[in-house]
This record gives sequence, structure tokens and C-alpha cells, in this order.
Amino acid sequence: MISMQSKKLQVQGAQCARNEAYLKYAAITRDAARPVCVQRTGRRRNWTFYEAVSLVIRFLRPKKIKPTDYLCFGPLFFIIFLMLFPLYSYAGKTVGKVQTYSKFSRNDLKMLGVIAPPKNAFLQDTYKGIKFIATSKKVYSKDQLMLLKYFIDRTPAALLKYAPSAIVNAEAGLLPTSMAQASGPYVYFNSRAFHTGGFWSAGSIEGVFRGFVHELVHVLQFRKTVRSMDLAKARKRFKQHKRQTLWHHALMNTDLISSFAKVTGWALKKSFITTARLKDFKHEKTSNYGRTSIIEDMAETVSFVVIGDLSPLSRQRVEWAINLLGYPSLEKTLEYTFPYNGELEAARIAGGSRITQFDRKKKKAYKKRYFFSDTGHFISKAGYNKVVHLLKEGFRQRKWKIILSKNLLLKHHVKKAVMEYQGKWRDVYLEVISFKEATGYLMKPDDTIITVLSGYHR
Repeated sequence: MISMQSKKLQVQGAQCARNEAYLKYAAITRDAARPVCVQRTGRRRNWTFYEAVSLVIRFLRPKKIKPTDYLCFGPLFFIIFLMLFPLYSYAGKTVGKVQTYSKFSRNDLKMLGVIAPPKNAFLQDTYKGIKFIATSKKVYSKDQLMLLKYFIDRTPAALLKYAPSAIVNAEAGLLPTSMAQASGPYVYFNSRAFHTGGFWSAGSIEGVFRGFVHELVHVLQFRKTVRSMDLAKARKRFKQHKRQTLWHHALMNTDLISSFAKVTGWALKKSFITTARLKDFKHEKTSNYGRTSIIEDMAETVSFVVIGDLSPLSRQRVEWAINLLGYPSLEKTLEYTFPYNGELEAARIAGGSRITQFDRKKKKAYKKRYFFSDTGHFISKAGYNKVVHLLKEGFRQRKWKIILSKNLLLKHHVKKAVMEYQGKWRDVYLEVISFKEATGYLMKPDDTIITVLSGYHR
């Protein structure tokens, strides 16, 4: 063992020259230097290698540094600061620190199962503490921002208490048919959501507002759930074992879900993950989308109540939503909402203006007067007199101010009712037409035709 160590040391000694030898050889001038043949190898070493070694040794040798020597670094540090500062100062638009636009870190969002804003997102605007986030590919237009602010103004205070941290103009995780999606403290609003139509259609301003409220209910669900969670414990488990604590799984064990399930026909089954099943799937009164899950049923219920359309909902759902929103009564809840009525059985039709002889001048006037307007044409199986009565009574009960109301008899005995009402958030102009008793037509519609022109104001 000792002899092997000695031999090892001898080999190492033969390979490594002393510093003096290196420095002595490096002192040779370039003209005097000649390639040296290494014994028994035939390889040649040039003087430049030894000169490089000597320079390194001289550089590492301790020196006395004067205070004035540091002055040369001042401009260099200043230039570096100017180069790096924008990376951390422009709200995440550049490649610096990636923003989440909420109190949660990227790790928190991943732990909770939340879709984080894209890395190319940046802050476009802020309104009432809610950030509007755009991306390099999608930026909100001036009209879209105005419409979103209008939605926020109309949203009940009980929902704004749990308002989203940001509304993101991106399609992260959206299905091709989706117009919006909530994920944790964010609402992702698709550009398709701004397509307009009539008040009974999903593409109208009123329909988009209902979709907006639907997503805010999901944000409320998230915030109430996170407040009941032990985030410190969840973070520790995620850091050590990479185990997620998905917020929508935790939601199923909250009082919010259990209180809704008690009055709406959902049966909760507690196991490793709590699930819910609708007891009477066919006959339970809710929307078709609400039947898919208890989480969606809650969002659908609240959104329908906020816009005043109670026709798809059971009485228990309406009462639960009114209690959540903090309204004192049903009458107060329905103030200034449109008088939706299931008895109208209205369905939207395309190209209705050709049939209804709609007042085009009124449409142009609304477009100029209001920041946004839309028109919808609908048919109803209910008779002309019943439709007119239901609309008039509905507007009266919901506190709308009447501006115009008259009945006309057009050529060929065509009946037409004209109504105009002023509300808190929008004004409406309606025409109801019936061709049932008309003469002189080879073909005529049997249904009652309703045209609704809405002008939205703030």
C-alpha cells in the first residue's frame, strides 16, 4: 500500500513542474522561444501556453487596491441598472418577472389547479380594483372595455365583494364553443362573447352580461373555498410531495355547497372526493347547463336571478339566490330587470326586420343616443293580446318608467303595439305585431312577432 502511494507521488511529481520552472520558462522572449519536444512523447509545447499561466498567476496575486480604482465601475453599474430596470417595471409585459395579477404566486395557482394568465400578458386598464389583462395577440377595444365596466357597475355588491383579481383577454383553456371561463381569481373573456343579438339569445348584451355574472359566481366559489383552506399546510405538502390541493374538490365540502344542495334536489356523497347527483334529473327546474353539476347549477341560478329571468328556475333556487345576493325581497331583486316570462315562449328569429316593418329611424336614434344598443326579433305562440298584456304588466311591476304605449291598426288589418320604457341600466323600445287577422296576404305568420330594441346607458 505504501509503495503504491510513493509511486503515485513520483508520477505526479514528474508531471507537475514547480512554479519557479514555469515562471523561468515564461520569462523567455518570443524571439528566443523555440518549440520544445516533450521527452518520449514527440509532442511540442509553444511558449504561449506558459505565458498564459504566468498571466493567470500574476492576476491572482494579492494587490493593494486604491479607493479611486472603484470609480471606474460606477458608470458600468449605472448602465446595467438601466438595462435591467424595465424588465421588472412594466407589469409583466416583458421577459422579466412573470406577473400573476393576484396575491397568489405561480406555485400557488398550480397547487390549487388554477389556469394562470399567459406569460405574455400585460395590464391594459383597471376599474374598481379589477384589472383588465391583455396579451400580445388579444387587446380589448375601447368599446369592449366600456362594456365590461358597464357589467361591473351592474353587478350586485354581494358578488363584487368577491370580485375577480383580473379579467383576461385570452383563450387559455377555453373550448371552441365557450365565450368565457372562470379559473380561480380570474375570468377569461373570449372575444366571441361580445357578439350581439337579441335579449333572449345568448349573443345579446343581456345574454353576455348573464354569462359575465355566471363566471363571477365561480370566482365567489373560489374565494370562499380558499378562505376555508389551510394554505400553509397545502403549500408544504405541495413543496415536499408535489401533491395538489384542487380548490374545486375542496369546494364540495363547504357550507356554500351543502346549503345549496339542501334546497335544490342535489344529493351529496362524501368519499375521498365529494360528489353530487341530481335526484330528479328530468323534472328538476333548472337550466340544461345547470343539470350538469351542482357547481354550474349554482352559477346558473344566480345569473338568471340577477337579470330577472326566473322562468327556468324552481322557487327554492330563486329564494336561495336572493338570500346570497342580500336582497330584502323578490320585488327588490327584479327592479329594472326585463320582464322575462315563460308564458311568452319566445324564440329568436333571423331577418325579423323584413317581416315586422320595424321602425328603422328609431334604431338609428338609439345607436346615436346610447353607448351601446342591440336589436332582437322573436316569435311567440301566445296570442297578440296576451303578449301585450304580459309585457305591460311586467314592466309596471319591475318599476320601469313608461315613455310610450299605443296600439295601431296598420293596412290589411295588421295589429301593432308600440311601447317604450326607461330603466336604470337600459331603455327599451318594443313592437308587437300580429298578422293573424290580416287580409290580402297569400302567406302570413300565425305567431305573434316581438321586436326589442335596447339602448344601454351608464
